[in-house]
Amino acid sequence: MTERPYWIAVGIVGWGAIVLYKSAELPQFDQHAHIGPGFMSTAVGVGLVVLGLMLALQIRRGVSFEEQGAEDISDTHSVSYKALGLTALACALPMLTMPKLGFVITCTGCFVLIAAAFKSNRWALNAVLGFGFSLLCWWLFSKLGVQLGGLLPVWGK
Repeated sequence: MTERPYWIAVGIVGWGAIVLYKSAELPQFDQHAHIGPGFMSTAVGVGLVVLGLMLALQIRRGVSFEEQGAEDISDTHSVSYKALGLTALACALPMLTMPKLGFVITCTGCFVLIAAAFKSNRWALNAVLGFGFSLLCWWLFSKLGVQLGGLLPVWGK
C-alpha cells in the first residue's frame, strides 16, 4: 500500500486557518467601498481551508499522487529545498515584520527572498528594485486612499 500524503492537506488547511486568524483583525466591510481590507484575505483563507479539505477527501478516496511527465523536466530533477524555504520565508515575512517595519521594508524583503529563490545572486540590485517597486505601490495605494501605515516606521516616518 502506498503512503497517503495527508500532511499536504493538513498544511493547506493550517495555512488557511492562519490566514483566517490574521484576517479577523481587519475590518471586513467599509462604509465607502463596501468591501473592507479583510474581505479578500478572508476569502483566500476560506478557499485554502476548503481546498485542503477537498484534497484530504481525494487522498482518502485513494487518488494516486504520482509524478506526471512534463516536456521541460528531466528524469533527474530534484526539489530545491533552499528555494522552497526562501519562498516560505517570503510568505511568512509580512506576518512577522509588517507592524514594526512597515509595508515598504517588508515588501522589499519579500522581493529579495523570492529573487534569491529564483537563484538570483544580485542582492543589492534586488534590494534596490524591491524597494522601488514597494515604494511605488505604497505611493499608489496612498493616492487611492488606502492607508498602509507610515512610509518607513523604523525611521519614525
